[in-house]
Amino acid sequence: MSAPTTHDANDFLSSAAATSLLAELRVSTNGRIGDRLSQAIRAVTRASSTLPPDEVDSAIAAIALLLAATDPTVLDGAADEEALRGWLHHVDTELTPGRRLKAEAALARMEIGDNNDWYAAHESSGTLPDALKVIHRLRDGLHDASGG
Repeated sequence: MSAPTTHDANDFLSSAAATSLLAELRVSTNGRIGDRLSQAIRAVTRASSTLPPDEVDSAIAAIALLLAATDPTVLDGAADEEALRGWLHHVDTELTPGRRLKAEAALARMEIGDNNDWYAAHESSGTLPDALKVIHRLRDGLHDASGG
């Protein structure tokens, strides 16, 4: 999530990158929603890459969508929340073991400040503690979803 100046209604889905990802997914007709979510998450874990804020925001949104079945509260306050919840029932957002592992790796990478423009932006704006709370909530959700 890019450094917000005000509190967003949904910490996972209200950034510009998250909104863009959702718009892209909701018009997709190729049935490969799960693959696109995996791509968004995998972008954060590429070796030797600098993490742009938009990539991190997209991955946060993708992980939240994967967690929505086991933790519906991650969608609370999202734009067009009711329609989003209905749409999710008809697309592949299963939190498979492979997706869970990718998501865990992505969240761990987001917490590392090195080569991380998202982290630096939050640090310089004073919003890093709140941004890390979002990461920790997703990490806890993954742990809970895996029965841990």
